[in-house]
Amino acid sequence: MIPPRPYAVYSRRSHVTDPLSGQQWVVIQGDCRQVLTEIPDNCIDMVLTDPPWNVSQNVTIHRSMNPEKYGKYAGKDISLNFGDWDHFESETHYLKFTAEWMEQVVRVVRESGHLIVFFDQDKVTDLIRVATSLGCSRRQHLYWLKSNPVPRARKVDFMIALEHAVWFTKEPRKGATFHYELGQQQNVVRAPIVHHTRRIHPTQKPIAALSTWIRYLSNEGDLVLDPFCGSGATIVAALRLD
Repeated sequence: MIPPRPYAVYSRRSHVTDPLSGQQWVVIQGDCRQVLTEIPDNCIDMVLTDPPWNVSQNVTIHRSMNPEKYGKYAGKDISLNFGDWDHFESETHYLKFTAEWMEQVVRVVRESGHLIVFFDQDKVTDLIRVATSLGCSRRQHLYWLKSNPVPRARKVDFMIALEHAVWFTKEPRKGATFHYELGQQQNVVRAPIVHHTRRIHPTQKPIAALSTWIRYLSNEGDLVLDPFCGSGATIVAALRLD
């Protein structure tokens, strides 16, 4: 069973009426596939989200048991199991889940509105296929470059320093927001992993990366949606830009 997933909406608009009863921002606990049905069509300006990737494993690397091997990194075990929310019965079930929430998200986004979705790079072609079938244009691949990637416990391959996202625009693209006047911006944003003392979600994204994309792809007063809000980093990023 897939547990309920929260979704969050934040608005930088000073006076909001529908769809959120005049609230500037709101967090709603629930399965986004059901909750989003209560949101009207074409009312969201931008979506920025990090859904489950279906990559969890029931594995823990016990570095504390082999201090000679792990050196200065010994003493801190690493779990590859992010939680029940990242486990699906099969890849088919996961892709069905992806298609279901994407259908609702694209419906609520206005024409020429933007979507940025973090996704497992090995499955990203499936995401693109779903999004384009729903009337979205793939714009670019975006990347978060971790300035402090986690060292490889087994010491047999390279550190994973990139996380991948895809930027889409709901057709038509003409008139879509892009603040070029902010300056040339690479499609790679460099930021550190959130320190463990401030991390409240296992896959928490840095506010610095989210803020960059919100600044370029939305306007003050726009309505920003995160259907998988996790730590609420998207809300914080948008609030700080108000």
